Amino acid sequence: MTTNNMNTSTSTNMNAGGERVNGIPVHSTATLIKASIGATVIAAVVFVTAILPAEYNIDPTGIGQMSGLTSLAQAASVSAEPAISTDTISKISTGTVQKEETVIAFEQGATLANAPSVAEIAQMRQTPGVRSDTVKIDIPAGKGLEYKLLMDEFVHLEYEWSTGGEALYFDFHGEPKGDTTGYFESFSITTSDKMKGSLTTPFAGSHGWYWKNKTSSPITVTLSTKGDYTIKG
Repeated sequence: MTTNNMNTSTSTNMNAGGERVNGIPVHSTATLIKASIGATVIAAVVFVTAILPAEYNIDPTGIGQMSGLTSLAQAASVSAEPAISTDTISKISTGTVQKEETVIAFEQGATLANAPSVAEIAQMRQTPGVRSDTVKIDIPAGKGLEYKLLMDEFVHLEYEWSTGGEALYFDFHGEPKGDTTGYFESFSITTSDKMKGSLTTPFAGSHGWYWKNKTSSPITVTLSTKGDYTIKG
């Protein structure tokens, strides 16, 4: 009983002195107030000498300019400016910016601006050499057969063919003029009973179809073509 009273008396005395309670340091109110005032002063100094120059380009002490912090705010301000001229901004206010953007696009794309119109393209295709043909081609049972047209480079061809229902494997391709290596370029390869499309020849040479009849009966292909070509057959 005597020992317990002594321990309680010791703990109470230390708390009253502002030093330790159960081994934990305890600061007085005056000490805490002094620490808070000191932290506030330090924060204010950092805000004035570093944050204001670096973030807002405000340098009341001159330290920001000497240390180069104001250049950070100036660089950020330049990069944040939109890439648009004052003249364009004035047009935005009048609601004509969409028209201005379209004009700039055509000015930059000189090649696009010089592209022929649809009417000019149609007129160029109506050359004296343009012809139209419709032929019937018999593909024997179990056999393959080619049908070719001789055409110059960049000539337009429109074509359509049909078997009336029986599917054929085919390869629509071109072979460069004068080539002796056996090279050919395929434009479409599949199995179908009909096909319709157009081609602008990538090179001069023979262009046409290879059909493969995998059935046991002959199949007739009806082919219609229109363009500037010579039938090779």
